[in-house]
Amino acid sequence: MTVSPTTYEVFDPATLEVVGTAPLHTAEDVERAVALAGTAAAAWAADREARRSALRSIAAAVRTQSGRLGEILSREQGKVLREAVMEFQVAAGLFEYYADLEWDQTEQLPERDGRQLSVDYRPVGLVGAITPWNFPISLLAVKLAPALVAGCTVIAKPSPSTPLSTIALVELMNGYLPPHVLKSVTGRGVLSRALSTLPGVRKISFTGSTEVGTAIMAQAAPTVKRVTLELGGNDPAIVLPDADPAFTAAGIIGSAFRNAGQVCMAVKRVFVPRSLAGELTEALASAAAGLVVGRGLDAGTSMGPMHNAAQRDLVSSLVTQAVNDGGKLAFGGGTGTSLPGYFMEPTIIADAPYNTPLVCSEQFGSALPVSVYDDVEDVLAQLNAQEFGLGASVWTPDLDRAGELAARIEAGTVWINQHTQVELDAPFGGWKASGMGRERGRWGLSEYLQTRTLNAMAGNHAAAAAGASSAAQSS
Repeated sequence: MTVSPTTYEVFDPATLEVVGTAPLHTAEDVERAVALAGTAAAAWAADREARRSALRSIAAAVRTQSGRLGEILSREQGKVLREAVMEFQVAAGLFEYYADLEWDQTEQLPERDGRQLSVDYRPVGLVGAITPWNFPISLLAVKLAPALVAGCTVIAKPSPSTPLSTIALVELMNGYLPPHVLKSVTGRGVLSRALSTLPGVRKISFTGSTEVGTAIMAQAAPTVKRVTLELGGNDPAIVLPDADPAFTAAGIIGSAFRNAGQVCMAVKRVFVPRSLAGELTEALASAAAGLVVGRGLDAGTSMGPMHNAAQRDLVSSLVTQAVNDGGKLAFGGGTGTSLPGYFMEPTIIADAPYNTPLVCSEQFGSALPVSVYDDVEDVLAQLNAQEFGLGASVWTPDLDRAGELAARIEAGTVWINQHTQVELDAPFGGWKASGMGRERGRWGLSEYLQTRTLNAMAGNHAAAAAGASSAAQSS
């Protein structure tokens, strides 16, 4: 692919230093990538075993090089190095899982009235994979693995602020893939618009904000693209009166401040019964105090910076408003380090009103509001009436009670006594404004397959031919 000579700088959000440069691609570059993908599509779709073999080789190479790759990711994104390395290990696991997943390319239906029916499952075509900055690699791999094993070609478009890890992964993968099966384009929003509107792209898989996701869906509509959207979330943790405060706090803090709170499915808010509010808030503050804020590459760091100034400033303003609305600062509020980057130490707001934006909107950062309830049924009704439905969790030793409550929560995943854990073979995605379609497991594969029905009748051609011959002779 012809690369535009223009590049742009990528910065470390912890030190604000330049860590590299990336190509500033244009819409014309996307068009060229689409055309080249077309030259590789037929051969790639035709050889299933070659696809599986390539993914297995890629998985092994990613595992071997995860240390080098993880350092690239930590530098450009800010996350703790061990978490960045683990992100590549997760990617390797996804490639292995889909390489080994058994699925039928053709399914036979029962015969009826002399007709034979079969259903073919074929690749949907060229996929545009658009990914955010919080998990640039695992959120790309969850698209690449099923798309490639299905026989699709892919153009990957990462966030402008985290392109380097995607470039590195695609370069590694292209050592095992045929030319033009996988491309990456880096730069601004014009690239997402090109992928969404060009007729040669047959599917968009997008992870990001609800606002951007709905815009992409509208852009894709005129060319009738298939669209998978994994969008925003505002996951609640619902604590029941019999929950153990220390156990619950440790689990909630581990989710809420992972990647500085920049996780779509992290705990974003806590609802606790009045009788347990004081004790749980103290336990949350104690658990948060154990986090060490710093540069992701530095030994001992357990929480890095927020990724950009705008996100840090937004979350900081929401904390200030929550306190002005009647909440109480229970822990944090500062930066937690002398480094110049976009830091905000883990911050906990007690007695946060339900209607303060820190509670009722997705804040996506290192702040956690704790709201008190008197009747859990009121909490459930309010949550189900809100726009988000990505995930939720229930905390109690009473698994029967937890299961009954979980069954009534309108969310794509409901955890019990844990949060943020996802599985390779279980579907993940949102309800309502949190998205459409599913990723992971066989459900993720089906997003990249198109069905075709073959309906055949065995006509009596011999009898028809004999009848035609007799008619000719008699004439």
